[in-house]
Amino acid sequence: MNYEKELKEYYSCNIIEHGFDAQINSINLCCREGTGSFSRKIVILPNFSGAKIDWESFFQKKNLLRDLQKKGSTIPQCIGCVYLEKKIWDNNDYISSININNWIKCNANCIYCDRKEYKNKKEYKIYPIIKDLINKKYLRNPVDITIAGGEPTISSDFDKTLNILIKNNFSTIRVLTNAIKYNKYIEKGLENNLVNILVSIDAGSREIYKKIKLTDKYSIVWKNINKYVEKQAQKSLVKTKYIIIPEINNYKEELKLFIEQNYKAGVGYVYIDLEIGFYIKNSQNYDLLKEIYDLYLFAKEYGETIGIKIEAFDRIKIIENKLKK
Repeated sequence: MNYEKELKEYYSCNIIEHGFDAQINSINLCCREGTGSFSRKIVILPNFSGAKIDWESFFQKKNLLRDLQKKGSTIPQCIGCVYLEKKIWDNNDYISSININNWIKCNANCIYCDRKEYKNKKEYKIYPIIKDLINKKYLRNPVDITIAGGEPTISSDFDKTLNILIKNNFSTIRVLTNAIKYNKYIEKGLENNLVNILVSIDAGSREIYKKIKLTDKYSIVWKNINKYVEKQAQKSLVKTKYIIIPEINNYKEELKLFIEQNYKAGVGYVYIDLEIGFYIKNSQNYDLLKEIYDLYLFAKEYGETIGIKIEAFDRIKIIENKLKK
C-alpha cells in the first residue's frame, strides 16, 4: 500500500517508518529508552497478548505518526532523539526493523533489571507473528532485527523464531543474550553471517559480575563467548557490552580488566553504556555526566592500544551530544 505518491526529505528514522516493537503488554513504535523525550512510549496496539494482527490497521496507525514527521512536526516523544536523520524516505508499508522484547524469563537477576515485576506473567508467542509477516511479505530485507528478553535463549519460542528468520535469509539479526546458556541456532546464524550477538557482561572480574548479575556464571559466560567467537563468520559478529553502574563498576581498573578479557577471548568490538535509571536521575548534572564520559574515553583509548574497537551505546551517545553543545 502506498499512502502518498510524492517523496520528500524530512526527519525520521527507520523505526518510525518501518518499525515494530513487541513489548510485554503492547506493540509499540520504539524501544529506545532515553534517546529522546522520557515520556517516550508510543503504543500502537495496547493490551496485546499475542492475538493475530490486522496489518492494514497497524500500518494506518503508523502512517499517522509518519505524517507528523513529513509535516515537520516531530512526534513529541521523539524530540531530541539521536537517531533522527533527514533524508528521503519511501512511502511503502512494510517492516524492516523489529524489536522482540516481550520475553520475560531470565537465568540471571541483574540489579538494574526493570522486568522483575513481570516474572509471573505469561509471555505471548512471537513466532506466529513473525511467520505471518513473512507469509504476507511484509518483512523485507535489508532488515534490522533485535531479539531481547529477559534472556531470549530460554524462551520456548526462541529457537523456532530465530530458525525461521535464518531459513528465510534475513539479516541483520541481533540477539541480546547473557550467554549463560549456549544456543545452537545462534551458532548457526553466526556461521552463516546472519546473526550477531551482544553480551552485556558489565564486569571485568567474577566478584563484580556476581554483584551485578546476582549469579555466579562469569566463567561459563566467557566459555560460551569463546565458542561463539570460534563460530562467527567474521570478527564483528560477537560483541560485548559494559553498562556503567556508579559505585559498583565505574572504576578504570575494572573496565581495563573487562577489555583485556575481551582481547583474550578474541572479541573485537565492545560497547559502553550507562545504566538508564542513573542517567534519568542525573541527566542535567553535566559534571557527573562528564565523569562518566571520561571513563568511556579511557576505555576507548585503552581498547585502541590492544586492537579492540570501543563504541558508545545509547546513553553514552546522548552524553557525547550534550557535552558537544
